[in-house]
Amino acid sequence: MAEEKGTIVLVGFYNIKALGVRYLESALKKNGWRVVTVFYKNFNSVRPKPTTEKELSLFIERVKRENPVLVGLSVMSSMYLETVDRLVDVLLKENITVVCGGAYATMFPDYFLSRGVKYVIRSDGEIPLSMLAEAVKDGASVAEIPSLCRMEDGEKKETPITGLEMDIDKYGLPAIRCEHACYIENDTLTEGDPQLGTRSYEIIASRGCPFTCSYCCCINLRRLMPKGAGVRTRSVESVMEELNEAKRQCKKLVFMHFYDEIFPNLPGWVDEFCRRYPEEIHMPFTIWSHPKMVNAEMLAKLQKVGLTEVIMGIQSGSDRIRHDVFHRYETREDIIKATKVISESGVFWASYDFMVQHPFESTEDLKDTYRLVKDMYGPFELQLHGLNFLPGTDIVPMAIEAGYFTEEEMEKVMYAPMDDQFGTYWQRTGDRENMLWYKMTYCLQFKSLRDRVIRCEDDPLAHGDEIDRMYAKAQGMAKRRYYYKKARVVLKSMRMR
Repeated sequence: MAEEKGTIVLVGFYNIKALGVRYLESALKKNGWRVVTVFYKNFNSVRPKPTTEKELSLFIERVKRENPVLVGLSVMSSMYLETVDRLVDVLLKENITVVCGGAYATMFPDYFLSRGVKYVIRSDGEIPLSMLAEAVKDGASVAEIPSLCRMEDGEKKETPITGLEMDIDKYGLPAIRCEHACYIENDTLTEGDPQLGTRSYEIIASRGCPFTCSYCCCINLRRLMPKGAGVRTRSVESVMEELNEAKRQCKKLVFMHFYDEIFPNLPGWVDEFCRRYPEEIHMPFTIWSHPKMVNAEMLAKLQKVGLTEVIMGIQSGSDRIRHDVFHRYETREDIIKATKVISESGVFWASYDFMVQHPFESTEDLKDTYRLVKDMYGPFELQLHGLNFLPGTDIVPMAIEAGYFTEEEMEKVMYAPMDDQFGTYWQRTGDRENMLWYKMTYCLQFKSLRDRVIRCEDDPLAHGDEIDRMYAKAQGMAKRRYYYKKARVVLKSMRMR
């Protein structure tokens, strides 16, 4: 049946676990299509590289061999658009029908339509992509397909974002082993699904986020959605079915990572999860949380069945930055309380994210972050990084209105080459005093350095050389801690089996 309908090629970028294309593959196969999924380059948060000519050649040769009805590109982020654009160009040169989807395409369909892409699907793609494939194969009208943007006689046409499943269990499970997958990286095309050799499996138990952070696209995606579609949670039954299948397919698995913006906390959901998880999965796992969502009773239950790490975004110790700039409305007291609850929960590890050294932040704001970190309950790991201005986020017009960038300058920042964008994200900038407060904040995560750091806080400039030495030592300690964490997870997984 699948062979009779034809082949669809799906492409996920910079993520061998790309859940978007895996859900789409399952939906298409359910409707009788043969699906070839291409995982185009792997994730690298520090030094990602754009595609090469050799990789483009390998890709288009493979696509032409499949003779697909259409090629679907999952474009989740603007940060790798230079690679997406190159793929679009080679596909259109071969007169191959292209459809784009994903978070960035949902928010900016015109970006792709103006480049000659025939179709853009916004929001959930499972239903409209299956409908579109049928219409393209049969030469039928696409006018009634929901959530579809297209160009017709030089004019943009679009249908509203509708037809979404409120019960997202109905979408089924993502393809854990993509049947006809290949992986393109380092000028090589490798047959097979690259996820099968992973030690950690990534899963989402829900779609959407309830919060309004100005630097994130989630709030603006939610504004596009029909009422009631903001946050949708899967059943525990569906989650367990996926995790059991992941264990069967990925033989090296030792760890589960829940990538939900906020781990589900619906009434009864955690209780059912905690009853079934140790019986069926019994592996360590990690979750994301939020200072206003941390719950001692819930964490205690999760810790007993394998919760190993809680990751939480805090972003700034400055009340002004959190509230007025980032649109995060938790208080300093909320944050301190959340770190205390996590510390006392028995969970092995806590990781806290901060965005620092960006245009909105003064040295006084950075000092507030230092003071907050000093008062947080440990142990914990800090992820200190910069701020990327992403298209479609509320913080972009704020930065322009504040005079940090003109509109033209902001366009260059948002659509800079990939190396430049990631370099900005991780670069350390600031005058000498600012850099010393950054380094002192970083060092606070290591108990053995805290007393020395605190002795320097009255006059960091006078202790600059000592702070530099502590920071260098802390970087080495962070590397050793990384391997310790990995080894600890593997050992815990072995004990749980």
